[in-house]
Amino acid sequence: MSDLMDNNGNRKEEILARSRQSLKDEGLEHAEKKGFYLGELIGSVFAMVLIVLAFFIGQAETIFAISTVVFAVVFGQSLTVYRFKKNKYYLAWLILGVMGTMYFFMLFMAATQEWTPILERLWKFG
Repeated sequence: MSDLMDNNGNRKEEILARSRQSLKDEGLEHAEKKGFYLGELIGSVFAMVLIVLAFFIGQAETIFAISTVVFAVVFGQSLTVYRFKKNKYYLAWLILGVMGTMYFFMLFMAATQEWTPILERLWKFG
């Protein structure tokens, strides 16, 4: 029985030694993942509240600016995941993120910098 205890004790020590050598703290990784998730959730809710408020106030520029940032975040996250997983689902989100970012950025610029005539010509292709 004492051999079994020594064997288990040695095994625990080996596992702990390997864990220390790997310089990888799984508890820290878990906390970071939870933190990023919570940050994304709070940021998304806050962005939606701002968009709704801007809509009722009548500030289109604010809606376009916030939407640009939201789509840029979607673009960045989906690009990162797509590079590793090569999944069509993330490719679709990547394309949506790029298109949404460009679209809302152009609307923002049109609303704030009076680009409307230029954009109208672009939409008509000539």
